[in-house]
Amino acid sequence: MPVALKKSIPAAKAGPGLPDPVPAAPRRTSRVGPASLFLVTDLVFLILVGVAATLTMHLIHQLGWAFIPMCVTGMIAAMLVQTLMAFAAAPLLGSIESMVPSMIVGMVSPMTICVLHLFGCESTWALAAAIGSAFAVVTFTFIQLYARSFRDSLARQIERSQG
Repeated sequence: MPVALKKSIPAAKAGPGLPDPVPAAPRRTSRVGPASLFLVTDLVFLILVGVAATLTMHLIHQLGWAFIPMCVTGMIAAMLVQTLMAFAAAPLLGSIESMVPSMIVGMVSPMTICVLHLFGCESTWALAAAIGSAFAVVTFTFIQLYARSFRDSLARQIERSQG
């Protein structure tokens, strides 16, 4: 800006009827914040869904029915539990962010109880809860690694297109 123009334009000052100048936002260097809080709540939510869905399937397997009706009824019950939990968490975590990963955990995790039963291994309540937690952590980790890979790939594409 030319010097003459700088002198003719006064700096913004707070005064009667004028808002205070807005200070520049401080630069965040810490990774702890709302994004980290969402990551933790996403993980905790997935663990809760995994445990609840797997324990639901385990409960159905305790009824001692024939294998196919037991698995079908267990999957319906486990998916109902997962869906209700996802709808309950949607206002806080977002509908897509809570529904899609929890569907994966809510379907795959209970199936392991059926597979164990098919091979003659009866699970316990603690084992069912551990399986649900493990599937939740694995799913969450995969989603985070995939997201990082996608962001890196997108950044490389942007750099190539600009340079």
